[in-house]
Amino acid sequence: REGGEMERLRGLSLSPYLSISVVDTHFHPPLFSQTEFRPEYSHTEIMWLEVGLCVIALLAYIYYEVTKQFNFFKDRGIPFDKPSFPFGSKGSKQMFMGKVPFVNVVSETLKGGLEKEKIVGFFSLGQPIFIINDQELAKHILVKDFEYFMDRRAFLTNEKYNNNFMTNLTGNEWKKVRALMTRVFTSGKLKMMSKHIIKVGQNLEEHISQIAEAGQEVDMKDVGGKMTLDSIATSMFGIETDSFKDPENMFRIMALTLVRAPGYGSQTFMLKLFFILIFPKAAKFLDIQLVEPKVLNFFIDIIKKTYHHRLETGESRNDLIDVIAEEMKVFKNKEDSDEQCFESQFEKDAKLDTSNIDVSEFDSETVLISNALLFFFAGFDTSSMAFALCCHRLAMHPCLQEKVSEEIDELIGNGPITYDKINNLVYMDKFMSESFRNPTMLDGTERLCTKDYKIPGTDYIIPKGRYVNVHFGNIFNSKDNFANPDEFDPENFDPENHPNKFGSHTFGHGPRSCIGMRYAMMKLKIALISILRHHKLMTCSKTPDTLVMDIKNPTAFKDPVIVKLERRG
Repeated sequence: REGGEMERLRGLSLSPYLSISVVDTHFHPPLFSQTEFRPEYSHTEIMWLEVGLCVIALLAYIYYEVTKQFNFFKDRGIPFDKPSFPFGSKGSKQMFMGKVPFVNVVSETLKGGLEKEKIVGFFSLGQPIFIINDQELAKHILVKDFEYFMDRRAFLTNEKYNNNFMTNLTGNEWKKVRALMTRVFTSGKLKMMSKHIIKVGQNLEEHISQIAEAGQEVDMKDVGGKMTLDSIATSMFGIETDSFKDPENMFRIMALTLVRAPGYGSQTFMLKLFFILIFPKAAKFLDIQLVEPKVLNFFIDIIKKTYHHRLETGESRNDLIDVIAEEMKVFKNKEDSDEQCFESQFEKDAKLDTSNIDVSEFDSETVLISNALLFFFAGFDTSSMAFALCCHRLAMHPCLQEKVSEEIDELIGNGPITYDKINNLVYMDKFMSESFRNPTMLDGTERLCTKDYKIPGTDYIIPKGRYVNVHFGNIFNSKDNFANPDEFDPENFDPENHPNKFGSHTFGHGPRSCIGMRYAMMKLKIALISILRHHKLMTCSKTPDTLVMDIKNPTAFKDPVIVKLERRG
């Protein structure tokens, strides 16, 4: 037995490594089990972990993008309002928090020590924007050095007609369309269109008579909206409507939806607008549209059908569609291209040099549809608010209202309203200009710097691609511009008092000024004549003392402009 045991052990020793391995494995197990410190996670837990990490990464990226330029003005030695994440400077923050209207962002930013600075920096979210708070520098930006500030902020989508709005065009493309459209709003063309608006004024007068007889109080913003809508429909789209008698007509419903009137507009409009501003490439990729396609296509279809009907039949109403179509033919052939007829300093400042621009190639139908839509967008809310503003001033200043009415009696009386008579209402013109002088609806205008610009009298450079906001706050109430700037006084615009026309920015200045200024003024005068030659506006218990913009809606007043109407004796 001993020999056999020894032999067995001797055999094991022939494989020492194997024997050791077996022995070590058997007697010395691993210090740690492979599963002892590896907890099991469910697929759901792993998914939420990954989502959380993605959210953290996204927030970190947003924080970086918003704050990466917060030293922009500090590095350049320019006074600025200190920004904070995520909204930027205090004016922008207050606007996003629902504390101030959109139009007062710059005014709020300047409060607290920056009011006297000529050049100020502020941030909207993470974007640095220059504020020009000086009248002479404003003239350079808007007029004298316009070649550096030719473009505006564009709101581009995947919609062809939206991208061809004149306000969204840049460079030579904008110049080409602007030069064409300037020819559309001459006195001769407006005189032809005026008959359509005068007819709407007759409907307004009848409507006002009914309200006065019933002793009702009325919101003049609503009245002005109906007047404006019907005027645009007939003088621009070739459609005759009577919104005073039929306020629920399809054209009006679609129009109110298009301009986002309270109760009609999309609740997500402002969200989509800011998304397009902040993430323009992502917005185009996601095909985010500011206007509902159904509504936009409704108006596009109307204009297309009207335009082609006019081409096929030769029918003419001398409305906007006819005038644009005719001017495109003339413009393409460069007929009368050297004709320059300036009716005011306003138009002289808006002069454009188009000598080096090829005007022979552009899509006539696209230009016509895009700009007909633009005039609707740009003209509806602004005109109805301007009308309500004038009516509020008239009601609040009955002595001045009497002077306006007396001028109407003297020049028009019960006779027909004509274009020539409208233009002879001098005191009404002064009253309207004074009503618009105080920037209730707008306190600045924005331009895009298209090439590096050295600000005159300073060492500051505005880099190409930066936005500049020209602020009006220190301009409209300056004694250098008006004889009595602290009071509501139409004589501020009397030529004998030498008013500075640059002191009023209702329609802007320079080549990017409002191209439809005279059309808008003509329409407003017809509306006021239609009311005041037989009626007077009076305040009531619901009339607001002052008009301020609505925080939630940048195209509306906070309170309805309620007044009472009474027939004149």
